[in-house]
Amino acid sequence: MRALKVTLAFGLLVTLVGCDGAIFGGADADCGSDDALKAIDTLFKEELEFALQESLADQKELGSYDAAELEDAVKGASLKLEDVRTSRDDPDSSRLSCKAILVLDLPDDVEKEANDVRIMAELGTVREAANRFRLKRRGGTYSGDFSYFVQPTDDGNKLYAEIDDDAVQLQFLTEIIGSYLLSDEIREVKIAQDQALAEERRAEREAREAYEAEGAAALNTAQIERKLASESINAVWNSMPIAAQKSIEDVHNAWVQQMKALCSAESAGTDDRATMRKAEELSCQTRFVRSCANILRGNISRRSDDWAYCRIRS
Repeated sequence: MRALKVTLAFGLLVTLVGCDGAIFGGADADCGSDDALKAIDTLFKEELEFALQESLADQKELGSYDAAELEDAVKGASLKLEDVRTSRDDPDSSRLSCKAILVLDLPDDVEKEANDVRIMAELGTVREAANRFRLKRRGGTYSGDFSYFVQPTDDGNKLYAEIDDDAVQLQFLTEIIGSYLLSDEIREVKIAQDQALAEERRAEREAREAYEAEGAAALNTAQIERKLASESINAVWNSMPIAAQKSIEDVHNAWVQQMKALCSAESAGTDDRATMRKAEELSCQTRFVRSCANILRGNISRRSDDWAYCRIRS
């Protein structure tokens, strides 16, 4: 019955259209007459069906709908006018301006299906939609102020009825019944969206894991190279004459502290990963230590007080 699956764009279901008149014979020109109530019921449902057709036609990409199912859903909606009153009765015109409380009663299956699919698609419940349109829910019905007009034809045999174009009840039912009619497509689209989101999150998670693994691997390599550099310079230091060690020990210790501070400063802010920043810091130290080891190596064969020591040049 419904097959197409495309991007969800459910906001279009609140589209409202202009309302034409409905005419009944044997007219009793009164806002609360049986003829007036029948005319309003017929006109309201005609306009609801037209509004649904227009709205769903604008959403062809979401899928098809069953015309008979639409008609049944519209017919199944029960309308009742309460507290009917005439707000204006112009003595120079037979046209009556009427106000009432319009009470809507949706078929249970329509309301439940619409509510379920709207919750799934995060569109808000039926009750939340009613609140948005300022309709009160009581005893399973939805009610709110409603304006309409009735006017008999000149011969008095027929009654002409009109309803306001901005009737919130029309907007509400268009949205809710539209949810019901497109429930299969909405579910399919939501499932597809959820799957796409899950795939996107999986890809992001894997990319992040690979990103972090890169930092961990770089740190491991930098730690090994730094250890080898330390072993190399220690071997050179232990091979130097004791006199050379004692002579340059203080300046060498100062060099070590200066080298570590410089490498820490250089690595700060280079990457958002702590592992990568630490790897950069250790790599910097490794370069300095290897260079220093080469300088100190000259002291092994030197036999004078002119011992070589390491410097950091700015």
